[in-house]
Amino acid sequence: MASIENSGAVQASSPPEPETAVKVPDMDGAAGASKIRVITVNRNTYAAKWNSKVLHHIKDALLKDPEVDLTTIVSPVYSKSLQSIKSRSVAKPGSSSTSSVSFELDATDPSAIILGPSAELRALLGDCNEQLSETIVHLVRDGQVLHTWGSSAKVVRVGEGHVVKATNDETSARTEYHGLKYLQKCLPSFPAPRGHGLISSKGLWLLFTTWIPGLTLEKAWSRLEGIQKRNISGQLDTLFSSLRSLPFPENTPLGGIDGQGCRDARRWLRTNSEPITNIEQFEDFIFSASRAASPIYTQLLRDLRSDLLTKCNFTHGDLRPANIIVDEDEDGTWKIVGVVDWESSGFYPDYWETVKMTNNLVPSEESDWYRYLPQTLSPSRYPTQWLVDRLWDSSMENGG
Repeated sequence: MASIENSGAVQASSPPEPETAVKVPDMDGAAGASKIRVITVNRNTYAAKWNSKVLHHIKDALLKDPEVDLTTIVSPVYSKSLQSIKSRSVAKPGSSSTSSVSFELDATDPSAIILGPSAELRALLGDCNEQLSETIVHLVRDGQVLHTWGSSAKVVRVGEGHVVKATNDETSARTEYHGLKYLQKCLPSFPAPRGHGLISSKGLWLLFTTWIPGLTLEKAWSRLEGIQKRNISGQLDTLFSSLRSLPFPENTPLGGIDGQGCRDARRWLRTNSEPITNIEQFEDFIFSASRAASPIYTQLLRDLRSDLLTKCNFTHGDLRPANIIVDEDEDGTWKIVGVVDWESSGFYPDYWETVKMTNNLVPSEESDWYRYLPQTLSPSRYPTQWLVDRLWDSSMENGG
């Protein structure tokens, strides 16, 4: 049988498979399990599809001849071909990469409590001054993987009432922790998790928060009738009206509560290099994102909203059904019991929540979630800002 050669572009012969989260313990001799890996497997990269193609040919050959010499099937240049494919698919810095990333927790690596801990986290960790890493490994190993975000974060339920989010993004972890602590202090009635602490371990940042039981609105939405959807929209309107009533402290930089700065992650992650202290500087930051738009086009768009009154609010920054937790009462009423994932939170212009909330809206959209957006955050409340941003967003996409 002819060997497999590198054919250049790899085509998928079947629908792409979803990413898979796997917890893999590493046994370390008599010491027992000292490592645990939470691995995200992405089967949609060019390299993954190339390996799948190679494996398909090997299976065909084995079916025809179980004793076949496998070296006659796999090309001698297989390794070089694979490396070539990998090099072509490397994403630019700061972009959303499609390559797989593994998070490894090792009991032999030093860990340190960076923020907190709360009394609840101290109780969860126990007396582990010398064995903090080992304690964390055991907690994660015995926990339940709740969610994965591609290659950016893994969420594991640990103990009875806690969640740990593992991420390699220190800024997002710090932003979420401080955002949750701010809510706990300034608006304790808001149904958000409590931030219990942040631990670092060899490039990983482990954020411990309260676990909120329930169902994501994303999973519950198709079960709701129109009147129930309107009720959920009304609840969100009440919640975010109270959130937006929090005063913006004077002389406070925009962005994360503790000075983490502004983030714009619509096409790739962008952060400001200098402190942003007013809305004009924020718009300078936003309108610097495209290399395709000319200065004339850019200024035309900016002029459309230059006279509009804008103030700053505390903002969630990623409000969507997947980040809203709901629960059904015995009488069939659905209630919002939590809003999670505050890593994009901070002080931003009042229209920013609306822009971010509709970031995934496309012309072919079929989800009626967008028909029930809370009035406080509806695009109709900020029509000019929203439409200008939609135009600018397409410029960012084309200009990269």
